Amino acid sequence: MDKHHILVVDDNHINRLFFQSSLKKLNVQVKLAESGFDALEICRQQCFDLILMDIRMDGMDGMQTATAIKALKEHRNTPILAVSAERFEFEQHPEFECSLLKPIRQQDLKQIIYSYLPNKPDNFVIFDEKSALKISHEDPDIVNKLRKLLIQQLIDEWQQINYLYTQQNWFELNNLLHKLLGSAKICAASLLVHQIKNLKTKIKTNKQDNFDLQQLKLAIDKTIQFDDI
Repeated sequence: MDKHHILVVDDNHINRLFFQSSLKKLNVQVKLAESGFDALEICRQQCFDLILMDIRMDGMDGMQTATAIKALKEHRNTPILAVSAERFEFEQHPEFECSLLKPIRQQDLKQIIYSYLPNKPDNFVIFDEKSALKISHEDPDIVNKLRKLLIQQLIDEWQQINYLYTQQNWFELNNLLHKLLGSAKICAASLLVHQIKNLKTKIKTNKQDNFDLQQLKLAIDKTIQFDDI
């Protein structure tokens, strides 16, 4: 599957290394630019799904760089997130989607990054952060609690799913998947929802033999491992 491509623009070497290390844990491709001029040249040659832009930089600052990148046809709709050690009023600058305040925790970075990365064909995000927050009344603590409950449910029920599939007990398997689908939807677990729906459709249309259960197992494993990133 194609990975998402993220450009990090920062004139501080340590900051660039931090973002490079943190973002690679999220299974994305990372490109680094040490100045606004470098970022603009890179964007002329390559398209990105998301750009993290330091605001205070020598030469061409983050606001100037973001404006220049948005003028490029290929990046007219590319989300640019402002990154600053001080509060930045991004609402006054339409080039930016939001603002991240340094230092940034890995968990916070993960949630904000996934909320702005688009779903690509066959590359569903594990959790749709925007939808999860909306479902949980914009309360990240509820999001995390529901997610932990889902992960425990997956750990507890995978063996039963595998057993029912092996026994070709499609009726009971469909019932179990239906219950799991409800939990996955509440948590906005996009990848898991996609794979469960896929299997349920094949059960309904008597095409079970064409479905590889390992696709569901992979989605379950990625969902369980998400909290370890």
